[in-house]
Amino acid sequence: MASWMEPVVYVLAALSILLALGGLKAFADTRSPGLLLSSIVSIVFSIIAIALPHWWPLVTGFVINIVLGRLFPRHA
Repeated sequence: MASWMEPVVYVLAALSILLALGGLKAFADTRSPGLLLSSIVSIVFSIIAIALPHWWPLVTGFVINIVLGRLFPRHA
């Protein structure tokens, strides 16, 4: 992978983990199973992206979260 891409992957993965922690806080408030699953998926695939380091785990986690959003729609 190009040397300039690694810091980008690290920053995006860190932001994804930060957002997922916010999702876990929202899960604690709402008990929505979709939020829990989405947060876990984001954290796991972000850790994979940091460990490899490569961009495809971030994209895969995003796509899985899109599918989870369709399976567990949020009703306000």
